[in-house]
Amino acid sequence: MSEQDVLQHLLEIENEASALVLEAQKEADRRIAEQEKLCREAYEKLYKTKLSELEVQFQDKIQKVKESYAESLLKYKKELEDQPVQYLAFNQLMQQLLFGSD
Repeated sequence: MSEQDVLQHLLEIENEASALVLEAQKEADRRIAEQEKLCREAYEKLYKTKLSELEVQFQDKIQKVKESYAESLLKYKKELEDQPVQYLAFNQLMQQLLFGSD
């Protein structure tokens, strides 16, 4: 084999190695992209599930707060209604505050 044949053979081997590296890189990129897609889909599924759970909890808490507020308001109204109206004391206080007399 002449030097030229050896060099030609080495260039062919280098080209083959380059092609193998390129194919390996393409395969690695494909696998990475595929796994990224699968992971993204799993993430979105889990995210939507958790979001739904949290939304249900949030709405439940809102309903409980509204019920508690309505209950407190009714209790307050009842307390106000149960208070006796003291017209005489009110009139005396107004007389004292506005006119300074007893």
